[in-house]
Amino acid sequence: AGDHAGPSPLMLLVTGPNMGGKSTLLRQACLTALMAHIGCYVPAASCALTPVDRIFTRVGANDAIMAGLSTFRVELEETSSILKHATRHSIVILDELGRGTATFDGMAIAHAVLSHLIDHTHCRSLFATHYHALTRQFEVTNDQVALYHMACAVDEASRAVTFLYKFARGACHRSHGVNVARLAGLPEGVLDLAAAKSAELEAVLDEKYAVQLARRIMLAGRRAGEGAGQGGEAEAEVEA
Repeated sequence: AGDHAGPSPLMLLVTGPNMGGKSTLLRQACLTALMAHIGCYVPAASCALTPVDRIFTRVGANDAIMAGLSTFRVELEETSSILKHATRHSIVILDELGRGTATFDGMAIAHAVLSHLIDHTHCRSLFATHYHALTRQFEVTNDQVALYHMACAVDEASRAVTFLYKFARGACHRSHGVNVARLAGLPEGVLDLAAAKSAELEAVLDEKYAVQLARRIMLAGRRAGEGAGQGGEAEAEVEA
């Protein structure tokens, strides 16, 4: 269930916990579009859909041993095909693009692909990711990108996560991966160490983001002040 209302953006950037339903949501969107195009009933109270020419998907994680391609290479080959052939009338879903390589390389590739779809392809897209830094630049109002997440309820005392399977507005800044590790039966000692390390890394990243944000605000204020000063000088010259 979702709570979207108003004009539809081109891109939905989807975050949420592991096992929260992101991949299922992306697949359901494609299946619903297909069903609507062939005249079937769709799982919705109502549906308004602009016709699409093609549906492109980049989901799952599989290598191609006989072709000598790693999982990450297959992921990029499929993404390359999408960027070459998708049009403004297409639907594109991308599920955790960039997860097959180092964090910063993967996040950089995800950011570049997301930007290309928004700025050049202009197609309707759903982009699911655990790279929470990607959502930062879209936390302000944006007509083309909307932040959504698969909601969950967290009991801080027991560390239990309950999946609500609700498509809600805003970004989810935690993936709760340690919860999945608990469900898989990892030893408590390992879970405690993982939780502590996760909190430590999150604190470092949040601090760096806060510093970067402060610098941007200061720079913007400085530029605004310089612009106002130049405007005042120009007015003084005109009056003289």
